[in-house]
Amino acid sequence: MKSIKEDILQWFRDRPVVIQESARRILDKGDLDAADYDDLKRVCCIEVGMTFDDGYAPAAKQIPDSAISQDSHSHRIEITSISNVTGVNALGPRNPLKLQEGLTVIYGHNGSGKSGYTRLLKQICGAKSPGTLHGNAFDKTPINQACRVEYKFDGNDGVLEWDSSRGVSEQLSAVELYDSNCGSIYVTDENQLAYKPPLLNLMSSLILACDHLSSMLDQEISLLVSAKPQLPIEYINTKYGKWYSSISAKIESSEIESACVWSESNQENLESLTARLKLPDPLAEAEKVRKSKKQIDKLVAGFENWKNKLGAESISAYFEKKKDFELRQKTATEYAKSIFQKSPLDGIGEEAWKLMWEKAREYSESHAYPQQSYPNVSESASCVLCQQPLGEDAKIRLSEFEGFVKGELEAEAKAARNKLGVAEEIFKKVPEEELISSFVTASGMEQSLSEDVLSLRVVIEKKATEVLSTESEDELSIEIDFGVIDKLKSLSTKMDRQASNLDKDAEKDNRENIKIELLELESKKWVFQQKSPLLSELELLGKKSILQKAKSNVGTTAITRKKSVLAEELVSTEYINRFQSELGALGAGRIKANLEKTRSSKGRVYFQIKLEGNKRKLPLDQILSEGEFRIISLAAFLADVEGHEDKSTFIFDDPISSLDQDYEENVAERLVELSKHRQVLVFTHRLSLMALLEETNKKQGMKQNTIGLYKESWGAGEPGHPPIYAQKTKAAINTLIEKIPEGRNVLEEQGQEAYSWWAKGVCSNTRITVEKVVEFDLLADVVQRFRRPINTQGKLINVAKVTKEDCHYIDRLMTKYSKYEHSQPNESPVPPPYTDELEADLSELKAWREKFTS
Repeated sequence: MKSIKEDILQWFRDRPVVIQESARRILDKGDLDAADYDDLKRVCCIEVGMTFDDGYAPAAKQIPDSAISQDSHSHRIEITSISNVTGVNALGPRNPLKLQEGLTVIYGHNGSGKSGYTRLLKQICGAKSPGTLHGNAFDKTPINQACRVEYKFDGNDGVLEWDSSRGVSEQLSAVELYDSNCGSIYVTDENQLAYKPPLLNLMSSLILACDHLSSMLDQEISLLVSAKPQLPIEYINTKYGKWYSSISAKIESSEIESACVWSESNQENLESLTARLKLPDPLAEAEKVRKSKKQIDKLVAGFENWKNKLGAESISAYFEKKKDFELRQKTATEYAKSIFQKSPLDGIGEEAWKLMWEKAREYSESHAYPQQSYPNVSESASCVLCQQPLGEDAKIRLSEFEGFVKGELEAEAKAARNKLGVAEEIFKKVPEEELISSFVTASGMEQSLSEDVLSLRVVIEKKATEVLSTESEDELSIEIDFGVIDKLKSLSTKMDRQASNLDKDAEKDNRENIKIELLELESKKWVFQQKSPLLSELELLGKKSILQKAKSNVGTTAITRKKSVLAEELVSTEYINRFQSELGALGAGRIKANLEKTRSSKGRVYFQIKLEGNKRKLPLDQILSEGEFRIISLAAFLADVEGHEDKSTFIFDDPISSLDQDYEENVAERLVELSKHRQVLVFTHRLSLMALLEETNKKQGMKQNTIGLYKESWGAGEPGHPPIYAQKTKAAINTLIEKIPEGRNVLEEQGQEAYSWWAKGVCSNTRITVEKVVEFDLLADVVQRFRRPINTQGKLINVAKVTKEDCHYIDRLMTKYSKYEHSQPNESPVPPPYTDELEADLSELKAWREKFTS
């Protein structure tokens, strides 16, 4: 079976690297500083895949086996002084309350300031029931609640300048305080154990460190403010709205790229739907759209025709016809030249001549000689050009000309010319601007498209002109982009779809469906417009996701569970056994009270005191007497805090309230026992407790420091010597002797009346001191007024030392100073002794006591 050490080491090995490194640093140096937390935060982030520009990666090491130990490393804490107290109840001491090691009893009457000091210490050191610290109830002026506390930590001096804003002091938080409120909590409430073994302290420190790292990561996360635009409320239930709302760090950027797309067809559809919703008569609008579509289709047909006409194949065919005509014309002309070379004029057979000849033919057959074939060479005929009678030579020449024109070569040239003419007509009939403009206007197309259409017409015209005016196909330079045709076809298709949709709208009320479809499109467009913010948001979510993952690595759930398991193993039985031991030591074993563990939460173990046989499950404060209640609470308190590894100060405020003699004696013995290894401060107004503590200390060979508290005119809590009746005999005699110079000053400065009041008090205290001498010195402390037992062992033999002279001396002093305790006859009053007489009597008593006790 694994040991606790082996188990905890394996548990740490299974934790994230940042947990291991945090624990290692806590074990190495105790408290972590800001630099440690910066390193640990970086270790945590690197572990989940985050990178840093500076490349710095703190080294993370495993916890060495030797670091895990169950040994305690305790510290000793003592409070040495409380001073400069302001704003706390009625406290207003002028002198510091100086405290010593071991047992210190702070004695004072009600209202002397004991509770004020206790309440102050509860705020400074922390307590299970700290209460509220108030100022002086009789002073309206608010005063800052503050004080100065001097202390020793492992023998080293320390100073705490405390005020109420600082709360519990970390340096003095190990100091434990018991009062009636604290006692009630221990008995009636469920309580968390104060004692923590080193392993539990390690786990507690680790939880605090993880909580701090978690807060640091939370701060980093809070700086990553989302810039993702708010989704318009109307898009929440759309497809794209739901997708937009669901975006997280899990999606890829490619999904955003795919979703945030808006095409031209999407825009057209959006505009169409918007327009459809606005139409009062869909059927009329459909007819209107179709008319516009016809104009578009005419433009498409015309431009496609010209696309064919001006295509490479068509243009090549034109230039082939032109080339064929020129060749045949040249052949016919050459032939004419060979025939008519003797003609008086040149150019016969050329194009100009042929044109003239054909015009002459037209004139002759329609006007000059309609009944005669051309040329008319009859005897009475005249030339249709010069209107002169024809000679024989002229008639022969005209007949030859007609023969040439009607010859085969000329016929071929003419046929080629006709073909060329047809081809030329094709290029001459370019679309007229007015016609195209009318189509554009009638179609209702957009301005940009209409400009493209008109521009295309101009280019077609230029291209056709260039074809007609160019001799060779190779000389052509104008290029035409017929892309407008595709735009027009797309528009025609869109119009056709629009008209069909309008037809459907006219058949039935389709508006609600249109609204839904339109809303979906609008949400798609809105999401498309957020593409850039969404990509930025995805990057931000990625960073957040990594930080959240890092934060999960410093979660405290596993640590608190392990701490609870360790607490179960290390604490429960030990604490319960200590409680029973304390009950026995305080003489309360007959009360069948048991300490039972109730639960564990976040690594904290909770206990509650229960009575055996409490069948009605009544609260303990309704069953136990006040004394039983107090003694059980004291046992629970001591069982809890005695397990604490720090040997810190214990403070008790009237711990024997409501206790009987037996319990008082047991408590006194327990407090003295505690004072052997730590500072114990007891605030009390009970002389019996002071006597019991003094007696117990004396038995143990230990010294007791006793301080008196007084309520003065300037405030309560003024420290000083304890009252005479609370001092030991030697100290009381010395205190009275120290008062003599004060009496002389009163007599000299204020006179007899003031002196008589002063002397009356000294005489009364002298009588009290003589009585204590009888009790503690003459009768050897065999019997005490505040002590139940008669102690004879080692003491009774001292009673045998008493002589007649001792008895006479004490009788004389008792008689002399009892006069000032009782009323005297008016006619024979007893004047108070002067200071010289007082000093002589007290010095004589001091000398007698020293001689007698030695």
